[in-house]
Amino acid sequence: MLNSKKVPRTYLVARITVFAALSVVGSFIQLPSPVSTVALDSSPGFFTALYFGPLDGFCVFGLGHMATAIVHGFPLGILHLPIALGLAVAGAAVGIINKRWHVFPAVAAGIAINTALVVLAIPVLGMAATLSFIPSLFLAACVNGALGALVYVAVRRRLRI
Repeated sequence: MLNSKKVPRTYLVARITVFAALSVVGSFIQLPSPVSTVALDSSPGFFTALYFGPLDGFCVFGLGHMATAIVHGFPLGILHLPIALGLAVAGAAVGIINKRWHVFPAVAAGIAINTALVVLAIPVLGMAATLSFIPSLFLAACVNGALGALVYVAVRRRLRI
């Protein structure tokens, strides 16, 4: 993995930008949900956090969410800012837990944080709609986490980025 070496800043920025852009691409692969923003947009964030570590995970999760929100017209309004910050923290947590323990607890933590952020939608959606949104958000977080983890496990010893 590259985090053990000194990576040029330009390379780091380009890498984060590419994976954040992949988040936008994934946002167009939507999963069934009452809210249209449930999609495969977190998979690149999971992979990046697992492969490159907490800093990259923080940036890709946060920037990827904001880019996705912009492309889709900010359906939750200003609440996308705290959601992006929460997802960024999830990305950092995934990277830290993966380095310290293993990929499975790291992905589980990312899924838990991602799903818990649904409480931020209560002011926009209301309590009943937010509660009905939890199963689809949890399912999407699981799919995103599993996809990111599968790619990470498949390439972790072979990929040199």
